[in-house]
Amino acid sequence: EASLRVFDRYGEREKRNKARLKFLIDDKRGLGLAKFLSLTEQVKIANKFYSYEVKEEQIDTKIPQEIAAPLVDTGDPQKYEEWLKTNVIAQKQKGFYAIKIRLTQGNLHAGKARELVRLTKGFVADDIRVTIGQGLLLRYARQKYLPYLYYVLDHLGLSAAGADSIADITACPGTDTCNLGVTNSTGVANELEKLIHEEYRHLIADSGLHIKISGCMNSCGQHMVASIGLHGSSIKNGALIVPAMQVVLGGGVDEYGRGFIADKIIKLPTKRIPEAVRVLLNDFEDNAGEEEYFNGYYLRRDKKYFYNLLKPLADLQTLTSEEYSDWGDTGEFVPAIGTGECAGISYDVVSTIFNDAEERLHLSAEALDNGYYTDSIYHSYSSFIITAKALLLSKDIQCNTHIGIIHDFATHYKDLALASNFEFTVLQINQKIPEPEFANQYLRQAEKFYKASVEVRNTQLKATDKEVILNYYKA
Repeated sequence: EASLRVFDRYGEREKRNKARLKFLIDDKRGLGLAKFLSLTEQVKIANKFYSYEVKEEQIDTKIPQEIAAPLVDTGDPQKYEEWLKTNVIAQKQKGFYAIKIRLTQGNLHAGKARELVRLTKGFVADDIRVTIGQGLLLRYARQKYLPYLYYVLDHLGLSAAGADSIADITACPGTDTCNLGVTNSTGVANELEKLIHEEYRHLIADSGLHIKISGCMNSCGQHMVASIGLHGSSIKNGALIVPAMQVVLGGGVDEYGRGFIADKIIKLPTKRIPEAVRVLLNDFEDNAGEEEYFNGYYLRRDKKYFYNLLKPLADLQTLTSEEYSDWGDTGEFVPAIGTGECAGISYDVVSTIFNDAEERLHLSAEALDNGYYTDSIYHSYSSFIITAKALLLSKDIQCNTHIGIIHDFATHYKDLALASNFEFTVLQINQKIPEPEFANQYLRQAEKFYKASVEVRNTQLKATDKEVILNYYKA
């Protein structure tokens, strides 16, 4: 809780790519780990809990009591054996098995999810895990239950073999729903899964090969930890733009447990990606050693070899008209990046920001009335910060971090009585234990500061008709 508060106060808010804890604790570009830990200790006093007892019985997975296994017909024996080979793994706990479920692009209908829970209850543990590969994991299945569980999954259309294999492609939503997406990652994923199923089905059992796709460079599809990774991009060809994918190779974990970040190889038109994957897989099958995994083969051959292998596909002189449109789109490709799915909303008017500050005061009062003193104090703190930010924005002063707002307000509004001890007042949160008396006092101070700031803003509005919009509301 304390470390989150330090990040909230000091973390980057203007440059979205830097809004990460790893940048804040970086010794060269951020606070440094020592400073971060020191600040964490300072703000711990405001924590709701100083320790928290975790009762083991509350977090233990509940393993169902053994019962008779239902008699079912699993149908095609070959299909069932393939499922056992690729989707079922023995657990460390003797006598139990985990079952991996493939979900195409991570999609599962709510009705089907309820059926899955209903039909597997009592035959697997009481929790279903979501995997990093966009699938599901059932645990603690007894061996005698496997035919029934396969029967259930087959009935629900969830028995496809090859979970966590080359056939199980991870892909972010791309341009389907995300404004940061440059190209359609789901469209490419569909084409590649079709290619694997039709031409490379024999590779499905090779769990050392993974394909992961992101619609942009931000790696939501985990492309940098894939044997074959792809991320959305574009290529300029004269006056036209070609939707493209950056190919990266050699990422992930090898058979010895070593981790690798993929290397950038070449950028190709997105409509040529299926052929690129075909070239890579054919080369691997023709030239790799008998027991050699793809990543080992990549390291042995090196980056330049694969660049030369794929370079013919980068020839823009041979582009056809359909290659100027993305997968699933017949129109001309127009690269446009907006606010992504994970982005916060940006309010555009100073008055709206004041409304936000006022709302925090209401929340603080409500928490105080209900005895939630820690919550009340933090809502009051937020109101201080947001109110000060609103007045700074009214002067076109950029607001980047909470601590920056605190310092800047005292500097730019030093002639105001309310700014003389602003930093001390706000940072009382680091000095006082969350008790009723302080929570009440802190709320009254925040209310007083808000009312005084509104009067300042009203005076500003009388002097000018200027509105501060969009660009500076970052914090």
